[in-house]
Parts: sequence; C-alpha cells; structure tokens
Amino acid sequence: MRAIATPHPFLFVRIANGKEESMRTITRATVVIVVLLTIAALSAVAQESTGEQIKHGAQKAGEKVKEAAKTVGEKTKEAAETVAEKTKELWRDTKAYASSDTKAYRKGARQKLNDLKSEITELKGRKSEAADPQAFESQLDTLSQQRATAENQLAKLKKTAGTQDYAEARKQFDKTIGEMEDGIAQARKQLRG
Repeated sequence: MRAIATPHPFLFVRIANGKEESMRTITRATVVIVVLLTIAALSAVAQESTGEQIKHGAQKAGEKVKEAAKTVGEKTKEAAETVAEKTKELWRDTKAYASSDTKAYRKGARQKLNDLKSEITELKGRKSEAADPQAFESQLDTLSQQRATAENQLAKLKKTAGTQDYAEARKQFDKTIGEMEDGIAQARKQLRG
C-alpha cells in the first residue's frame, strides 16, 4: 500500500507568506497611487492659486491705470478751463481793448477774432472726442454764427469810427467776443480727457 500524500506542513506557511507578500505589494502600489494623485491635486491647486494671484494683480494694475487716466483727464480739463479763462482775461487786458484809438482797437480786435477762429477750427477737428457729439456739433454751429456776427460787427466798427454809434458798436462787438470765449470754453469741457 502506498502512503497517501500528505501535504508538507511548511507548504501552507509558504502559501500564506506569498499571500501576505502580494497583499503588501498591492498596498504599496495603492499608497504610491494615492500619493501621486495627492501631489497632482496639490499642484493643480497651486497652479490655480498662482493664476488667481496673477489675475488679481492684473485687476489691481488695471484699476491703477484707470485711476491715472481719470486723474490725467481731470487735470487736462482743468488746464483747458484755465486756458479759456486766461484767454478771456487776455482780451480784456489788452491795450487794444482798453485803447481809445480806433485803429489800435480794430487791429487788436481783428487779431482776437482770428485767434478765436483758429480755436474753433481746432475744436472742429476734435469732434470725435466729444462726449455728446450732437451737442458739440450744435455748440460749434453757434460759435460759427457768432464768428460771422463778430466779423460784421468789426466791419461796422470801421464804418462808425468817429461817430456816436461807435461806442455802441464796440460794446456789441465786445459782448460777442465774450460770448464766443464762453462758448469755446464750454465746447472744450465737452471733450473727453
């Protein structure tokens, strides 16, 4: 009779040790995968955080640029107003304005009228900068009409020189020049920046 084959008692230990070894390998692989996924997630969060920081920095820079542009626009507008006021004061302070000599007055008046005509022409070239183009166009039309009136008044000054009508003609011309200066100042205020 043959002896029945009985398994070797240490064979089960080896099988048990093999299962433990494969479990250890699976656990190690799982840990490595979890660590890699965690690293990937953290780097994605870090990149998003950096992107957010860049976006926030760009927003701050944009705000600063807007503030600077607004300040420049305000200062430019203030300067234009000052120039308009000084221009108006200059006519009233000129020797021609104060002169009782009709020729000196007319010469100064002609120069002032030419200066205002140049300013009107310059404003017409800046229509695209107007905050309200229709109102700006209307203001320019009014200025052109006032310029034509001033031209007629200046011609009348020459004709009335030495007569009683001269003082009234001069007064009307001065009034028209003042209105034109005010109109130019208003038109400049309508321009952006």
